[in-house]
Amino acid sequence: MSKNQEWTGQLNLSIFHDGERSVARDIFFEKALKVIRPVYLNGSDIPTFYIVNVGGGYLDGDRYKFDIRVQENASVTLTSQGATKIYKTLKDHVEQYQNFHIEDNAYLEYVGDPIIAYKDAKFYQRNQFHLAKTGAMFYTDILTPGYSPDERHFTYDYLHLLNEIYVNDELVVFDNMLLDPNKNKVDALGYMEGYSHLGSCYFIHPDITKQTLDELYEVMKPFMSENECRIGITELATHGLAIRILAHQTDIIESILKEVQNNVVNQFYNRDVNFLRKY
Repeated sequence: MSKNQEWTGQLNLSIFHDGERSVARDIFFEKALKVIRPVYLNGSDIPTFYIVNVGGGYLDGDRYKFDIRVQENASVTLTSQGATKIYKTLKDHVEQYQNFHIEDNAYLEYVGDPIIAYKDAKFYQRNQFHLAKTGAMFYTDILTPGYSPDERHFTYDYLHLLNEIYVNDELVVFDNMLLDPNKNKVDALGYMEGYSHLGSCYFIHPDITKQTLDELYEVMKPFMSENECRIGITELATHGLAIRILAHQTDIIESILKEVQNNVVNQFYNRDVNFLRKY
């Protein structure tokens, strides 16, 4: 936690199930963060919330905090209104803290737009997911280099993303990713391996099996033969999986993650993924 306790933007959101559909119980936001009134896409009983940064981007010294709670039997879809743009941070850096609490038989779906880091950007994000044993989540993020006058990809200072996933208060995932072009050759083996864009996905559900991983790999496999990209899928220590995607274009990663999402939502929730129209 930063010593600077003055938040540039805060968002608190709680979702409960009223017996017919999932509904927002408490919504609080202030300063640079806001959330648009929920929509129920295509007659769904699951609310979709669009999170908005009213400043249009993250600036030097910005601090953001999210607290999201999905109560028993409730479901929610969260997305951003547009890309998270991290501009140059010459004096300080940007911090973002996102805390998610997912209770019994609840489901969180968080599909954000890419995080774009521009020249001299420094960004730290810490996500904590706290799930009950029967809670479930689907989370994605995409890291994309921003425009550079000399057309180099890795002109940001660093991107540091920390993901912690707890199930019944037991830490089951600790993913500490640091891309620091000033200290490491990030396009080399063991980092980005010659690619410029990175996608990540976590899916936690009590009914995930080894067969789930095999089926998802077959879903993603055609993308590797048709596009220049690399994909890895890993079984987690608990009932879950993680996916990493390396590519040269954002839209390739988005297409792969959309196919994964379509597959798991259809298989585990017997519904189609709603199209999150934003433009």
